[in-house]
Amino acid sequence: MLFNSLTFLVFFVVVFGLHRVLRGWSARKNVLLAASYVFYAAWDPPYVFILLLSTTLDWWLARRLDRS
Repeated sequence: MLFNSLTFLVFFVVVFGLHRVLRGWSARKNVLLAASYVFYAAWDPPYVFILLLSTTLDWWLARRLDRS
C-alpha cells in the first residue's frame, strides 16, 4: 500500500475515524496497533510475524523493567 494511493487514503480515513470515535485510550491503542499490522500486511504479509515478535518482546521487556 503506497502512501499516495487511493487505497491508503481510504485506509487512513477509516482508521482516523475509528480513532476519533473511540473514547478510551485502550481502545484507541488497540485500533492503532491493529491498523499497523494491517498496513504492514498489505506490503508484505510475512513481515507481520517479525512485527508481532518485536511487539511482544518489547512489551514483555517493558513489563520486566517496570517491575524492577
